[in-house]
Amino acid sequence: MASADAGTCPWDALPLHLQERILSLLPITELLPVAAVSRAFHRLLRSPTFHALLSPHRLDAFFLLSPRLAVHPLSRRVRTMPAFAALSPPSYPLVSSPSPSLLITCASLQFLPPIPDGAYLLSAIVPSGGSSTSCTLVAVITGAAARSYTLDTGDPSPQWASRGDLPLSLTLLENAAVSGDRSKLFVLGRGPEALLVFHLVTGTWEVLPVVMPQGLTTAHLFLFDGSLFLVGGMESFGVVDRVVVWRLDDDKAEEVWWREVSVMPTEVFDELLAGRFGRFWHFQAADRLGIVCLYNAVDRRLVMFDAADGMWTVLPRLSALDACESFRWFGHVLEPGVEILMGLR
Repeated sequence: MASADAGTCPWDALPLHLQERILSLLPITELLPVAAVSRAFHRLLRSPTFHALLSPHRLDAFFLLSPRLAVHPLSRRVRTMPAFAALSPPSYPLVSSPSPSLLITCASLQFLPPIPDGAYLLSAIVPSGGSSTSCTLVAVITGAAARSYTLDTGDPSPQWASRGDLPLSLTLLENAAVSGDRSKLFVLGRGPEALLVFHLVTGTWEVLPVVMPQGLTTAHLFLFDGSLFLVGGMESFGVVDRVVVWRLDDDKAEEVWWREVSVMPTEVFDELLAGRFGRFWHFQAADRLGIVCLYNAVDRRLVMFDAADGMWTVLPRLSALDACESFRWFGHVLEPGVEILMGLR
């Protein structure tokens, strides 16, 4: 390098395939300013061979707050997302898939058979390596006659197929975490508390033999690095007094249990409560690739947990945001795709 011509940029001396490899390690949103450096960068970022190298970055996701606003963990701020402007009411999300992200809205359901009577959507699963325009939808009926249904939106003549009955009479099924191979769902059951698994290939359900944490109120399941996690509020005298993260562990005797791995620090918990001590009982949660955002919609407070390092972060407070609107939209996450790079001018 010391003997290189002063007018020569060492980057230009690299073969194109190495330049593509290096830039593919950056989050997509961080690539946007790179396009303005030169015409060569601009061409590279629009290249299909470069796009084939890209993969989702853990921090480069958008946790939706409204049709146009989202929390961006990478920049630690709320960003305006013009690309999402078409997602406007009444087409708010009902369910969304894990990576690659796909939102199922009221508008998208208009082109599908009606959901079976009494059922509600539980999850959307995009097949591994599949198109992000089609998915498998899972719908359930809870209560005494608990049962499930699936529908493949990519089928030329999609129909709801009846699958296995739930093994328990449950009041509610909360969020579902999709396994990495897309073969099963881990589902949190409430009333009574239970951890269930739905096998997508066979359409059967099972209840895992694990005791759920006592005093659990608001709760959210998520998967990271092959492990299942649970984040939830712990109740004392009718109010949430702390937030805990557990990981599902097992041993050679095939016993499973929830191991406590993190407790929200006091200063972070105080921010989430927004001073409503003794009157706080609910928060919303959303996750993507081990990043979990917790949202107090009433007071517009956000905090973040990173399962990779166990760190908690207080995010900037929100203002001028409609609480009802954000309540509908939060819980759904979008990833920036190559269409952002293709839109470069």
